[in-house]
Amino acid sequence: MVNQPSPIENSSALSPPRPYVAQGTHPIETGRYLLPTNEIIRMYDTVAQWITNRSPGGMIYGRPRLGKSRAITYLSYELPNEFGNHLPIFTMKCRQYKQPSESSFFEDLLNDVGHALPFNGKANLKRDRLYRYFVEKAERSAQKRIILFIDDAQRLFEIQYGWLMDIYNELDSAGISMTVILVGQEELVHQRSAFIQAKKAQIIGRFMVHEYNFKGIVDADDMAVCLSGYDNISEYPENSGWSFTRYFFPDGFDHNGCRLENCAKDLFSIFTNLRKEHGLTRATEIPMQYLTLTVENALRHFGANGEDLQWLNNEQWKSSITGSGYIEAETYHEVV
Repeated sequence: MVNQPSPIENSSALSPPRPYVAQGTHPIETGRYLLPTNEIIRMYDTVAQWITNRSPGGMIYGRPRLGKSRAITYLSYELPNEFGNHLPIFTMKCRQYKQPSESSFFEDLLNDVGHALPFNGKANLKRDRLYRYFVEKAERSAQKRIILFIDDAQRLFEIQYGWLMDIYNELDSAGISMTVILVGQEELVHQRSAFIQAKKAQIIGRFMVHEYNFKGIVDADDMAVCLSGYDNISEYPENSGWSFTRYFFPDGFDHNGCRLENCAKDLFSIFTNLRKEHGLTRATEIPMQYLTLTVENALRHFGANGEDLQWLNNEQWKSSITGSGYIEAETYHEVV
């Protein structure tokens, strides 16, 4: 870690004035920001290949809190840069129902894709409305395709896959290809096994031929990529030149080369040692949620808006991890 500077080096006069940001509105305080990770980049490359091949679908699975939902958001922003600004990309969030309803299913889809009239009419009218909406969006793009992410897809019932196939087939008859990307927990793999045993080849062939196992942070290199985003890619206010790291540690950033990326090895070791201290025996796979909470804790509590330290030491990182709830979550994960 970077050594603490002398008192004179800690003077805020050494750095230009920080831009004004109203209290509680910085992205570190709101949690509203997206940064790429190694895993998101790998997921992007995989999904881009599926889209290039016009695959009907694939599934992405992993344990909770790894950042899969944020990865969907990131891909939704970035894929149009490769496939064209008019590429229709939609995300449906699966709700928890005791019994599937065709009307509710198409109502949820219409609502999530942004249709102006998601709730009117019976199931057949909602289905037709969704079909026409997808046709309109696809024809406005030069590629005549639809990309549909389904988040929390482990909640889908078998009959709902049938309704998805109906939409897929109707679009295919209209010359439009649809790629459905199921994103969910590890139960997706078990569901596919059940479909294989039940000889439901039509479901597997449409939506489950391809798979990607989404992982958390497994080593210091993964962590360094995540942390470098706070140093280099992030910026707030927009076009200000102030990354998140610089905003909260301006003197250390500007004059002593302090970067979160350089903390990666030490921070990963602290996570690993804390696991050992609490008897956690599974291989280290840090969910992105708890890394971001750790970084946010460190920046808020020890940066310019908190204790106003010039930089972070290992004890402060350890405190930030503890405050994130990581150990409690991992203890529960090992039990189940």
